[in-house]
Amino acid sequence: MEHSAHEEEATAIVDRPQHRIPWVLGGAFILLFMVRDFLVTENGIIGHSAFWGRDFVNVWTGGTMIREGLLPSLYDVQAYEAFQRSLFGRLDPHLYSYPPVSYPLASLFALLPYPLALLAWTAATGALFVYAAKPWWPERAGPSWLAILTPAALVNLWAGQYGLLVGALFLLAWTRVDASPRRAGIFFGLMLIKPHLAILVPLILLIRRQWTAFAWAAATVVGLVAATIAAYGIKPWTDYLLHTSGVHVGLLNGIGLAGMMSASTITAVLRLGGSMVLATGIYALFALAALAMVVRAAASRAPTRDIALLAATATFLIVPYSFNYDLTVVMIGAIWLLTREDLSRGEERLATYGFLAPQVGMVLSAFTIPVMPMMLLGLAYAQYRLALRGGMRSDEFLPENKAFNSKTALVG
Repeated sequence: MEHSAHEEEATAIVDRPQHRIPWVLGGAFILLFMVRDFLVTENGIIGHSAFWGRDFVNVWTGGTMIREGLLPSLYDVQAYEAFQRSLFGRLDPHLYSYPPVSYPLASLFALLPYPLALLAWTAATGALFVYAAKPWWPERAGPSWLAILTPAALVNLWAGQYGLLVGALFLLAWTRVDASPRRAGIFFGLMLIKPHLAILVPLILLIRRQWTAFAWAAATVVGLVAATIAAYGIKPWTDYLLHTSGVHVGLLNGIGLAGMMSASTITAVLRLGGSMVLATGIYALFALAALAMVVRAAASRAPTRDIALLAATATFLIVPYSFNYDLTVVMIGAIWLLTREDLSRGEERLATYGFLAPQVGMVLSAFTIPVMPMMLLGLAYAQYRLALRGGMRSDEFLPENKAFNSKTALVG
């Protein structure tokens, strides 16, 4: 009888209009982009500028180059673009921007023809993300497979990016960090595939004195670097660090689709016509505010869950180079807030804006209203307040998720 009453209460909360609106808006915007792509596609090319999968085209191109022994040209932008055009025809400029630890994965998917590779990539990374998100998904948000339909996850389904994979590694690691720190450390180390998204991990582990997880993460990173140097030589690492970083800095300029999808404070200010000096100063303020919230929350008695979700959001305010397709875990953090009953009206608004940031923020940026960093800062602040309040009450979780109420996390 109690279980039935709880289910009715949960259903009532999900059915509240203010909780349906973010899902409807978030889904509508990405569907518009997908429909647009379908309407302008000619011979598999979207408007003569991008291939279906948009960013996955780089994974497949890079894997093909590695398999054909063209590794020295992988980070040479001109040589890379020439090879990519030989595969797909005319495309807008692309580049391979992933470190050498990505080579085995890219080579694996390059074994398949492009359409099958894209389908396999989408299915595999999507399934892994849903599995990793399950312990974090509150009952009141509906079934856990909805994690694949959050705004940032939908951007990944559209673009074929690494966001679902890296998000899954983040969640798998934090799920195990207290009860199985060795395995957590390995998952953290695997985030080297996009190292900037793990920038806050070592800091939080040190503040919370989680030495075992820290040591295993460091050992995993060292092992991956050593293994890739043994397999491919050291030059790919130097090319990645020296050449790709310069290209990344150029993408901060706010021009084109990359500017619309950027979550960077620097890009937002530049899109508004500000100077690089002004953009760097405002970015520093956002980054320091985010860092201060994370440090104080990590030093408190807040649950691991709340600190991890705050860190996921704060990461995109601290790293200068970031995009909406990597906000997959940030969506889980917004969902936690949207399913609470004790939020203030202001906190609920901040959670809603944060949830919509990957898609609505992208659309607004197209109209020179680049507010994605503001939306993320608001969400981070709401998460910070939640963390200091001690987290969600135990009766708001599925039974298998109750371990996240304390510092003891689930072992999946």
